[in-house]
Amino acid sequence: MDEKLDMTKEEILQEVDESEIIKDDIEGMDDEALELTQSQRELYTDKPDPSIESLYNKYTRGKLILQPDYQRKFVMKSQVASRLIESILLDIPLPTVYLAEEEDGSWSVIDGQQRLTAIISFINGKFLYDNKEFKLSGLNVLTELNRKAFKELSTEQQEKIFNTAIRAIVILKKSDDDIKFEIFERLNTGSTPLNEDEIRNTIYRGKYMNLLNELEENDTFDNIVDKANFKKRMLYKGMILRFFAFYDKSHEGYKPSMKQFCNKHLKRFRNMDDEQIEEYRKAFKDTIDIVNMVFGKNAFRRMVKDEKSNNYKWISTRINMALYDIQMYGFTKYKKEQITPYMDQIRDAMYDLMTTNQDFIDAIEMRTSSTDMVTRRFRMWLDKLKEIVDTPANNPRIFPREIKEKLYAEDPTCKLCGQKILSIDDAQVDHILPFSKGGQTVLENAQLAHRYCNQHKSNNE
Repeated sequence: MDEKLDMTKEEILQEVDESEIIKDDIEGMDDEALELTQSQRELYTDKPDPSIESLYNKYTRGKLILQPDYQRKFVMKSQVASRLIESILLDIPLPTVYLAEEEDGSWSVIDGQQRLTAIISFINGKFLYDNKEFKLSGLNVLTELNRKAFKELSTEQQEKIFNTAIRAIVILKKSDDDIKFEIFERLNTGSTPLNEDEIRNTIYRGKYMNLLNELEENDTFDNIVDKANFKKRMLYKGMILRFFAFYDKSHEGYKPSMKQFCNKHLKRFRNMDDEQIEEYRKAFKDTIDIVNMVFGKNAFRRMVKDEKSNNYKWISTRINMALYDIQMYGFTKYKKEQITPYMDQIRDAMYDLMTTNQDFIDAIEMRTSSTDMVTRRFRMWLDKLKEIVDTPANNPRIFPREIKEKLYAEDPTCKLCGQKILSIDDAQVDHILPFSKGGQTVLENAQLAHRYCNQHKSNNE
């Protein structure tokens, strides 16, 4: 009765593939080991082995949550569900189910949702997920019960089902949330392992989670991230939570692991008041609007050097969470009108950091959740952002965007190496007569060059 068998081969492959796709679509998610005290490692459980009748009564009173937000939809086929009922009537032991005790004393199903949904559906007479009539079918032993609903069984058979005890382990609410996470992650018997954002949906219900549910629908955020599988697997919520955790604590208040950092923040503000909800809502919307204004579809993506050509290219298919952290947090310090005059400089500064500064590159690629790397990338970007915004907008050394676009439209050829520039983001405007030698920042003294070629030229001057 392993729940993996409740799905067709095609469904299993589809979900496994989707999980692998997410791994390919995201980077900068490595995490440090959990830091737990001895008391935090204690897991408190109970083994009540409730009867099906008591579980059914809990369900009807809203105290048994069969379908927490993180659980996959009910997929057990009618005949498989029918054979589960047959197994109960034949005294065949069922696998253990795992439940989590909520703050109000209700139980959420961690593992065993498919089985319990099938059993309660049969007692109700209709499948809970589509309201279709549930009559037994495909039985190989108790064949006389085929095409019978629960109410059509004999009194003895109904009592047999009601009185059957279900082996159950309840993780009590006094267990530390971090150790709960570890246990939940290890209890994945379904075809698709739960990720930490899906697990949070059953541990931290409340106003904060409702806010995350709302904000994941933000059109600008969705357009930038552009990952339907992320949204389906609740990574959108996790990304927004991660932003708020840094918004609250900043990099100076960060302590690994990233998972614990986010969990503690979510637990602390689980039932935030309306004033804070509005503050967070505004902070997120204002920030994502500025990110979109400055970086557009390239936000949270890396630019890397193609070693064969020395050109720079975008890894547009992957979200880099380390870049996400700093690009989002950095703009919380400014209003939109403060950033608008410096958009070109900010873009170029970010592109230069991720292509030429090895310390920065390491901080977005290696051990990205360590305190050292988090601090390094935040400091470098915040310092650069402050330097730009504090500089007069009419800096005489910097060519306006219009000149770059005009040169690129006329001839996207690097005037230093003679090769075509494939992307305007890989282009820089170079002074023909160097600024240091009196060259003016005007169209007549401007030439287009590869980012790499211009940097190489500057290093050799």
